[in-house]
Amino acid sequence: MWNKFLIFFVFLFFGFTQTIEATHNRAGEITFDQIGDLTIRVTITTYTKESSQAADRDSLEIFWGDGTSEYIYRTNGNGESLPNDIKKNLYEWEHTYPGRATYTIHFVDKNRVADIINVTPPNSVDVPFYLETTFTFLDAQFQGINNSARLLQAPIDFACVGEKFIHNPNAYDEDGDSLAFELIVPFQGEGVQVDDYTFPDDILPGPDNFISLDPETGTFTWDAPKIAAEYNIAFRINEYRNGLLINSIIRDMQIFVRTCNDDPPQIEVIDEICVVAGEKLSIPIEVSDPDEGQLVQLTATGGPFEVRPDSAILIAPSGFNEVPFTASLEWQTRCEHISDQYYQVVLRAVDNYFGDSTGLADIKTVRIKIVGPAPEDLVAVSTSSQIDLTWNLPYTCEDTEDDYFQGFSVWRKLQSNPFPIDTCAPGLDGKGYTKIKFITNENNGNQYTYSDMTVEKGKTYCYRVLAEFALISSAGNPFNPVQSLASNEVCLQLSRDLPLMTKVSVLNTDVSNGEIFVRWTKPLAADLDTVENPGPYRYQLMRSDDGGFTYNDVVGASFDSPLLSSEIDTMFLDQNLNTLTNQYFYQVAFFTEGSNIPFGTSNFASSVFLNVFASDKKNRLEWEATTPWVNLDSKIFRLNDNTLNFDSIDITTDNFYVDRNLINGKEYCYRIETIGTYGIDNIEDPLFNYSQESCGTPIDTVAPCPPVLDIISICDDEDGGITIEDLINKLSWSNPNFVCPETSDVFAYNVYYTPNIDGDLSLIANIQGASNQYLEHKPDIGIAGCYVVTALDTVGNESIYSNTFCVDNCPFYELPNTFTPNNDGSNDLFVPLKNRFIVSIDFQIYNEWGNLVFETTDPAILWDGRNFKGKELSSSTYYYTCRVYEQRVSGTVESPVLLKGFIQLIRG
Repeated sequence: MWNKFLIFFVFLFFGFTQTIEATHNRAGEITFDQIGDLTIRVTITTYTKESSQAADRDSLEIFWGDGTSEYIYRTNGNGESLPNDIKKNLYEWEHTYPGRATYTIHFVDKNRVADIINVTPPNSVDVPFYLETTFTFLDAQFQGINNSARLLQAPIDFACVGEKFIHNPNAYDEDGDSLAFELIVPFQGEGVQVDDYTFPDDILPGPDNFISLDPETGTFTWDAPKIAAEYNIAFRINEYRNGLLINSIIRDMQIFVRTCNDDPPQIEVIDEICVVAGEKLSIPIEVSDPDEGQLVQLTATGGPFEVRPDSAILIAPSGFNEVPFTASLEWQTRCEHISDQYYQVVLRAVDNYFGDSTGLADIKTVRIKIVGPAPEDLVAVSTSSQIDLTWNLPYTCEDTEDDYFQGFSVWRKLQSNPFPIDTCAPGLDGKGYTKIKFITNENNGNQYTYSDMTVEKGKTYCYRVLAEFALISSAGNPFNPVQSLASNEVCLQLSRDLPLMTKVSVLNTDVSNGEIFVRWTKPLAADLDTVENPGPYRYQLMRSDDGGFTYNDVVGASFDSPLLSSEIDTMFLDQNLNTLTNQYFYQVAFFTEGSNIPFGTSNFASSVFLNVFASDKKNRLEWEATTPWVNLDSKIFRLNDNTLNFDSIDITTDNFYVDRNLINGKEYCYRIETIGTYGIDNIEDPLFNYSQESCGTPIDTVAPCPPVLDIISICDDEDGGITIEDLINKLSWSNPNFVCPETSDVFAYNVYYTPNIDGDLSLIANIQGASNQYLEHKPDIGIAGCYVVTALDTVGNESIYSNTFCVDNCPFYELPNTFTPNNDGSNDLFVPLKNRFIVSIDFQIYNEWGNLVFETTDPAILWDGRNFKGKELSSSTYYYTCRVYEQRVSGTVESPVLLKGFIQLIRG
């Protein structure tokens, strides 16, 4: 393969490349716009060699993918002349299809340009140039129209030998569909890839020559070219809507790599930013160049320059300028710009090393997301049977062109989730909320409103609201929906006419004298109709020790009150409990009018129960608590042996924690403090509750990592240290202490063996010492068998098996073609040159007339040149057939190997 490239390099160097008038295509792609239910306007863009006049095309044949084709004409005159012998050609036409389906448009021209080093060198001129675009007609009434992405950066670029090259096609989709990029082999026909194509980094490959394509942004990086030449690459841009592939475009592009003593300019700018619609975006840009005296031009392309109205603008000096200089990207964003896809701006700074616009360039891709503003001032008010929500009217983005704003969705969850707002992550997916109203624009003229009538007493409901945006199909149906940032969260209960649990905290841990402190709130007078539910009132604390299934009255925890406003205890110290091993649940029954039948009961709340699981040099803590409030954080406390106090060692949002780097055999004791909230006004906040104390003693119960086994046998090392007489397998393995430092206490190994693949493993060796990683083993028959190794630590924990390494007998049988049975003690017997792991043979020797003169089944043969009667045979040529039966790990081969040949018997 390398010879062809070397020859091609010689042609390039001495200018011997033949000039062929048909040489033509450099790069291009096919894009389209949907202009009717079944009609598209297609554009074929090609970049060709301008000096190749004979191959200039004023029309191209396009194949529409529905069984038809036609010639379409160039629409930009004679083409647009560009520097470096390049012409840009545009061919546009409209076509109506017979029905909704997926179609592939393609175009093929019989010639590329000559001298493309990685396309069938040195004959790239004879390789056809092929482009295709596949698209799907959607149901326009429900799914909207489907336009292809537009590629805003030209498919011609320039690089220097030894310098990193970066290119981005800057694909923009006006429909808001998501795009993904993949590098492919260029095509020369429908379904036919270019023969003998080489990716650029496979030409003089090495660690400093590699290519990559970012599948999300489309940025192609080549670090770095090694040979000055022309290269072509191709990539496919896939377009998705609602997770389904609807379009794909193949772009074929050309890269000119030149030898130059030049460093690229440098652009300093942010990589990514998210802003709320309506804000004015101003991104500073700094441009410099490490080469003194060079001029630099800065340009920008991308979706923000394509949107209307209020497109982005680049404020920068025009043309080539001295460096350094500053520029800025300015964009007055609008509500119509809101999208769940990032807009992409490609900044390109090119120097004038070659005296034109083809110097070395640096590009930077800036990703911009425009998000919908959050609905503001969400408020909730409860009544006896519903919760009413209101938020600000007008909404900032409610007046949009083409009805882009659809309305609001309402989301609900039990208990609060006060997550921080991330401007780059609008919506509520994954936050634990459920959408209970998909679209509403209901208002009372002053505020937007929504009433939730599917609520129950005693539960805490939390709400957020999103603004919803979408493009509109021809039939008025939304597609490509986008959600705004979330509103503030509001939480409340339907009506607080029942007690509310606020604390269940373990004060003392003991098997019989444990103590738990319990607290609750009284009902709100405003929510309890005291006319229909007059006093006297009674609060009865109830306890469960079976997981909340059965509740019993707590003795001494009944509190009477003539009036709801009367002073009364709302706390209790529950004593004589087994808090060491039991978790307790509590709730309060509320009685009115002196009745013995409760008006209702509060929600239940449990104590925090902690379990400690000991392991090697660590304790894993896990705790649980079932509460009507949400616990946001948990503090971990560990007993200090010196002060006998519990010290805080960490805080976490999880319900587990691993305390590491402990001493095996030493007891450690812990307790957990949870920090929670109802997220409701006029309720104690935050809520602190302790678990019981729980202890654990770390012990090494963790087995070491398994070793990695390797074996050298006679099959691998016949010319080395193992001989056929030895029939020894040399085993070696890795030391797990170096691979898994957390279990670095290996001190021995067990080696297991079975002579058969499916046989039971047997222990054949116990090897002491972590550094003793070698064993020689001689099986009873041959060398066949399977091995595994395990590692043992200092307390006897044994690892899982290593990889299973099976050794086969690698049979080999080779016969000579001459022997001299003249009793001189040398070469008197016909024996095999090599005889390894052969069970038996079926060997026959024939004379020149085809008569059988000798046969044997002994693999050693031991023929002395005599026939069956013991008579010496004369010097001559004899012929043999030999069926060889091999011995392998799975047994004798059923189908023997057949050998045929001749033997020259020489006497004298």
